[in-house]
Amino acid sequence: MGSKKRLSGFIYKVISNSVEQKLADCSFCDLFAGTGIVGNYFHDKVKSIIYNVREYYSFVINSAFFSNVSEEKYRGMLAELNQLDGREGFIFNQYSECGTAGRLYFSSENGQKIDAIRMHIERRFQSFEIDQNFYMLLLATLLKAVDKVANTASVHCAYLKTVKTTATKNLHLLAVKRTELSS
Repeated sequence: MGSKKRLSGFIYKVISNSVEQKLADCSFCDLFAGTGIVGNYFHDKVKSIIYNVREYYSFVINSAFFSNVSEEKYRGMLAELNQLDGREGFIFNQYSECGTAGRLYFSSENGQKIDAIRMHIERRFQSFEIDQNFYMLLLATLLKAVDKVANTASVHCAYLKTVKTTATKNLHLLAVKRTELSS
């Protein structure tokens, strides 16, 4: 568990020293892809990459890494999403401090903002206003932003009993470079 960012160079070195042919002629399989940090490290070093993912968030993050959405279109949509007023929905009710479930994963404001953004992205996708690539990039961007305001320790299985300082900050979507998605 945890980021393999610091291990990626070591993994590359071990594999390149173990394989008898040039890695540029090989495919690389990231068996436990997670956020794709290892596979993406190999991106420009091998012929192709296979990501083995079980979790949908992992599929979203790894799909967004290869997005070809224009920067102008992307930043315009982020500005639109950041202007949305919060809405009470699933995340607010199930995971925020004033929701019906009484959990403390997010502040009430962030829970509502997450719901508003997620609903807006989904509506735009369902109405064919954005394509699959753009959809995945926006979802990955939301996941990155949510991670910064979550009231959790490093593992997201449980929330903290009191709200930590970073969880009180307002959720704000920032453009991510495709290479930053897995960091």
